[in-house]
Amino acid sequence: MIKKIFICVLMGAIALCSVACVDNGTEKTSNTITQNTAYKKESESRKYESIFKNSLFFGDSITEGLNYQELIDDTNVIADAGKVTAIALEDDVDKVVEKNPEHLFMSFGINDLLMPMDLEGNPIDHPVNYSIDNYSKLIQKVKEKLPNLKIHILSVTPVTDKALQEFPQYLHIDEYNLKLKELATAEKVEYIDLSPIFDKYTDLHDEDGVHFKAKYYTQLLDILKISVK
Repeated sequence: MIKKIFICVLMGAIALCSVACVDNGTEKTSNTITQNTAYKKESESRKYESIFKNSLFFGDSITEGLNYQELIDDTNVIADAGKVTAIALEDDVDKVVEKNPEHLFMSFGINDLLMPMDLEGNPIDHPVNYSIDNYSKLIQKVKEKLPNLKIHILSVTPVTDKALQEFPQYLHIDEYNLKLKELATAEKVEYIDLSPIFDKYTDLHDEDGVHFKAKYYTQLLDILKISVK
């Protein structure tokens, strides 16, 4: 019981540090949009829902942002603000197994880099190594229960200079992604590099410099759809 309380407090603290998307572009569609825009959004939603009907998106608040875009069904997303690999390992594997998807897109790391301590309250000296170790255990635990599942792990997305100044822990994103790529090779799962999105577009971040506007999510799904064909 005490550990569960500690986990909730830790997750809440991380969520406060890495502010969830609620405003600039990530909110539910306004009733004031034009009929043409609404029709286009509905068409996009049907397209992506069809492509990803047998897929599950598993991650943190950046993944949770898919719920606000109405591009895929909310039931295809298991994600929470502040979620880290260690907590997902303890709380979410059964939820994934219950969904029994064909494809699992995993997106963790942006919060792991902010963790000051583990779930027992011990200081974390090397957040990247600690997280990658838990990521590996998470993948293995899911594979044990769903051996035919196709797993895809997404690179951690970049943050703005403003976010780097506020949270210098994000300077380790490149190191994290390098180890994440090595992990994918070791676990025989697909690593998906999202950097081409940011090579093409520069104005995707929300005001906090960590989360994203609506346009990011269509670009994300366009990259990921290659993996389900």
